[in-house]
Amino acid sequence: MITLYRILFPMLVILALPYYTFRMFKRGGYEFKFKYRAGCWPQLPEKKKGVSRLWIQAVSVGELSSLSKLLGILLDDPKIEVVLSGTTSTGLKMATRKYGNRVLAQGPFPLDWLPFSHKAWKRIDPDAAILVDSEIWPEHFYQATQRGIPIIIINARLSDRTFRRLSSSKMKWSHSLLFPANLSVIAASERQRLRWLKLNFPENRIVVSGNLKIDAVDQSLINSANSVRIREELGFSSETIVLAGVSTWPGEEKLLVELVQSLRLEKVDIKLLIIPRHAERRNEIKKTLDSAGLPFHLRSEQPNSPHDCIAYLADTTGEVMLLLQAADFAFMGKSIPPHAGGQNPIEPVALGLPLVMGPNHQNFVETCSDLLLNGALLVGENKTSTTLHLQRLAQDPELRANMSKNCKLWMDKQGTPSEFTSSYILKKVGTEPY
Repeated sequence: MITLYRILFPMLVILALPYYTFRMFKRGGYEFKFKYRAGCWPQLPEKKKGVSRLWIQAVSVGELSSLSKLLGILLDDPKIEVVLSGTTSTGLKMATRKYGNRVLAQGPFPLDWLPFSHKAWKRIDPDAAILVDSEIWPEHFYQATQRGIPIIIINARLSDRTFRRLSSSKMKWSHSLLFPANLSVIAASERQRLRWLKLNFPENRIVVSGNLKIDAVDQSLINSANSVRIREELGFSSETIVLAGVSTWPGEEKLLVELVQSLRLEKVDIKLLIIPRHAERRNEIKKTLDSAGLPFHLRSEQPNSPHDCIAYLADTTGEVMLLLQAADFAFMGKSIPPHAGGQNPIEPVALGLPLVMGPNHQNFVETCSDLLLNGALLVGENKTSTTLHLQRLAQDPELRANMSKNCKLWMDKQGTPSEFTSSYILKKVGTEPY
């Protein structure tokens, strides 16, 4: 089975090369430690006696952010050393900035092909391979299996599309390759656990931790002094209502700009904070703001904004939790058609921000359903009803106050997934007794 994968993989890479080459040039930053993608990681120091080496793969900013508390626990343990890999340029930059001096090594994940994967495994030589969310790499898994190394998928989540593919009769042949005997799964929810079981994954190798993204919120950043300071920095007065567009995708900024313009014509003192999913879209978003005639400011040019600006474009990365403290309510991106899947709603909810999403949030069904049930989220059936929800929140301070309270109550009920996950990992590598 692995032989067939090794034959097919380079063919698929060649077919996909034009798309990914264009994407890499568009987003930039992929030249960073590029040789690591071919498995050319540095030769690491010899292992210390009594210390376990963990290779943790977090594909992008979202996955890396969800690990913040867990990584803090592991890096504080003298019996653990961490090698951290990633895939996207933004995720790698964030990893370098936050963990570069604390991990044993950090860089791009190697392409999942025998020559590259084998070379990286030989140099990193981990005692456990850990992947975040939904990454399933056959060659990576095979290398671990050949060495008798445990593989753990943490915060495990199968999207609707991935689940349908893996459930297909055409894919059942691959299950032995994708679900080796040394693979354990820590699911993000009970619903996700049931999905793995429906794929005939052994029940004794899957547990539920809760969503790690609950713990990803840096509580030290959340305080009223920060809120006052960041509002002043962004040019928002204490009386102004601030709408934040979080992780927005093309077309969604236009919706928010038009809403703010409409409300301001009704004499509502409202301003807009745009935090796009991809900061490199700044020129595209600038055109939207220019065409609307809305005074705006770019964070990449100067953090401090003049008070006469109506829109603030936060075209930077890794500052979402800090910037959101300037907002009064928020819209979560990638939820308006034609976009689908949604983005993680937990960060704004953790700040007590009333939140609105469009109809598409398939990647966060469990979380959004629970937030809806607890009165912390409003979901529009289409673009029009989503806009109406936002308009209502802008004009109803009592509704904002009630939803903010519900956000905080929901967060209090979520427990400590990172502590559960760290304990499970330590047991697997033998540094904590069962």
